Amino acid sequence: MILAVALLLGVAFVAGFGPAVLNRMLQRRMDPQLVLMAWGGLVATTFVTVTAALTITVLPTHGPAPLLVQLLHHCWTALQHGSAPQLHLAAGLLLLTAIAGLSSRVSIGLLRHTRRQRREHRRHLDLLRIAARPESGAFPVMWLPHPEPMAYSVAGTPGFVVATDGVRDRLGSDAAAVLEHERAHLRGRHHLLVGLAEALSRSAPWLPLMRRSPELVRTAVELAADRSAAHLHGPRAVRSALLQMSGGGSTPAHALGMANSAVALRLHHLSGLPSAPGRAKRALASGVAGLTAATLPTLAGIALLPVLAMLTCPFAFGF
Repeated sequence: MILAVALLLGVAFVAGFGPAVLNRMLQRRMDPQLVLMAWGGLVATTFVTVTAALTITVLPTHGPAPLLVQLLHHCWTALQHGSAPQLHLAAGLLLLTAIAGLSSRVSIGLLRHTRRQRREHRRHLDLLRIAARPESGAFPVMWLPHPEPMAYSVAGTPGFVVATDGVRDRLGSDAAAVLEHERAHLRGRHHLLVGLAEALSRSAPWLPLMRRSPELVRTAVELAADRSAAHLHGPRAVRSALLQMSGGGSTPAHALGMANSAVALRLHHLSGLPSAPGRAKRALASGVAGLTAATLPTLAGIALLPVLAMLTCPFAFGF
């Protein structure tokens, strides 16, 4: 029981302070891919640790497979005999049901986001086929006849980039960096990450990690796309494009635009961008960041375990 409480407190501590730490990592110009991996590790381990803690609370001597069967049988037998189930078992069943409901809400939210994105993708593509000039490629570019520079990416099948003639006419050679930025969003499946963050925020807004996920993930994916474009075309080109395109027209809600968010922080990153690390080194660093973040709630809970034991010992012995 004490272990379960310690794990829950560890999750609460990490989920409460995690967003501030992740934002601090972005402010310190850390690789946004590492931040995204750390965020994913924290989100995943939050659900796993809470479920494990509740399992320990309800039935500490059994594995998860027979847990629900025995728990439901106990509650049903107690109700048949007109008595109330034991308090800790009833509470455990209620909490496990809440976790299952939360997981279902996240899954349904992500499914709805995907369906909405597909619907908007088809509608958007149908309109662009009438008004835009397509340019073939791995991710087609749909050029709109408009003098103001604007660009955004739309995920789907196929994913594509929308850009105005103003990007090419007013940005000149910097236009290639803009298009690479948008292609990086599509290659990295950034739209899906943003959709997951929004689903988490709607499902558990009372948890700081979930509530602040959309803003955090949107900032991180923009920084990641900037890095991809800067490593290919140079930081100066991306910086120039951001300065010229910031404050432009709004993009569709389901799209990721070039200059719609965190412009000041992105310029800060571009001013001191290091050379591109090798793929193997970056993948290793990302894996370490994700695993480290995934262990933090458990480590925090274990660290709190001696304190809880000392606090509960007097009650256990009747003092």
